[in-house]
Amino acid sequence: MKIFFWNLKRKCLADLIQSALQQNDVDLAAFAEVNQTDYQKLIELFDGQYRPVETIDGNEKTKLLVKSSICSQHASAVIKNLTCTLMLDGVPVNTSIVHLPDKRNDPHGYRRERIIKELVIELNTTKGAYPGSFNMLLGDFNCNPFDPEMIIIDSLNSTFFKEVAQRLKVRDSYGLSYPVMYNPALEFLSESNSNQGSFYWGSGDCTYYWHSLDQIVVDWQLADCIIDCRYLRQIGDTKLIVNSKPCSKYSDHLPLLVTMEMGNCHGR
Repeated sequence: MKIFFWNLKRKCLADLIQSALQQNDVDLAAFAEVNQTDYQKLIELFDGQYRPVETIDGNEKTKLLVKSSICSQHASAVIKNLTCTLMLDGVPVNTSIVHLPDKRNDPHGYRRERIIKELVIELNTTKGAYPGSFNMLLGDFNCNPFDPEMIIIDSLNSTFFKEVAQRLKVRDSYGLSYPVMYNPALEFLSESNSNQGSFYWGSGDCTYYWHSLDQIVVDWQLADCIIDCRYLRQIGDTKLIVNSKPCSKYSDHLPLLVTMEMGNCHGR
């Protein structure tokens, strides 16, 4: 199972996306900052191989294409972030495609935290009504994996360590239980394999230079399903990196490609 996400920075990149999806045999492709014309052209280019997942009112700011064989239901726009349930190799996964406020507009992460809480509530409500399903958030979180909004217990409650997630399963606080989620970003980030991050920002007195803004976070039961998680630096002959930064001709973000083996789902 191949999962793809790219913040397109409102660029018309349909041909390049087509190449990426075909070369990597992508099953699920999600996008942020998508120009509507570009999205429609992309659907047409695939000639029925992929179909869009859409909400009733069309109010979502994130977009999702899935292979025509993948079933989807319960599609809604939760604070404009597309949220639905997907059947991935027989495993029902409640999925939110996110694009959260950037740090220029939300430097302390308060808005991101509030939105994450709403998304998690929606996903958990669906999970409660759909026994045997699991949760996944994918997209541009506009923060790093170790920022507070990603790890606060009543926000995303994620950890970088799958053994910890699988041992704890839930964390309790003031009489409430919060499912533990797994964020694989740090397991796969490494300079040695040229997988440093998805976004470069070197300004300010305190910076990480490479930032891992584009991420996937899953319920602990899906932790073993993630077998690879990387940012694409090249699509075919097209290089997405220039002078050790994302090439602005295409986007200021690198695309995220995640490989999952759903047969590794805990308890199945």
